[in-house]
This record gives sequence, structure tokens and C-alpha cells, in this order.
Amino acid sequence: MFKLVLKNKTIDLKWGTWAMREFCKQNNITIDKYFETLSKTQFDLDLIVQLVHIGYKAACVSNKQDIIYTDVDVCEWLDEIGSVFATDGELVKYVKYIVESTIVSVTDKTEDDKKKD
Repeated sequence: MFKLVLKNKTIDLKWGTWAMREFCKQNNITIDKYFETLSKTQFDLDLIVQLVHIGYKAACVSNKQDIIYTDVDVCEWLDEIGSVFATDGELVKYVKYIVESTIVSVTDKTEDDKKKD
């Protein structure tokens, strides 16, 4: 779980299979396009907001909490943490967390498949 630390609160963000699935559904893409998108070095603003909002929703689902924040709130969070332009800020750390979580998910699946053979 990633902790997005704001001035007056901390927001849990989670990335895993549910989040990847939600991202693919929301963008009407297949998992291979998800990996292609994730491998890009630049994201558009809408994509960044989606990644944070989906991570927030995934944490809520995992923690059995109500989803109360919207994409508008996510934009406020981004402003608070230094916007999307902070090259060494929380957003970059979160994207790294997503990439690491994706790699772990795929690696774990591959290892499980190998064990079955």
C-alpha cells in the first residue's frame, strides 16, 4: 500500500490486479495496452488523475471502506503535493510503486504457472 501524505491527512493508494483491471475497463484497453501505457516515459494529465483515483478506490475496496473522494479531490491532492511537475515528488514515487506492483503481480503469476508444470 502506498501512503500519499497530504498536509492534513494521508490517503492510502493500492495497485494490484483489481486496479489494473479497473484501469483497463475505464480506458477500454487490453492488458497488453496497459503494459504499453505504463512503459511510456510521459503520461497525460487525465491518465495521472486516473492512476491516483483508481489507486485510491482499490485501497478503499481492499480496506472495506466507502469511496468518498472523486477525481476533483485527486486534482486537489496533486496540487497539494507539488503538482504533476515535481520530478522527485510523491507522484513519481507513486508511479514507481505502480510499476513495481505490476512487475510483482506478473512475476508472481509467472512463478505460479511454472510450479504447475
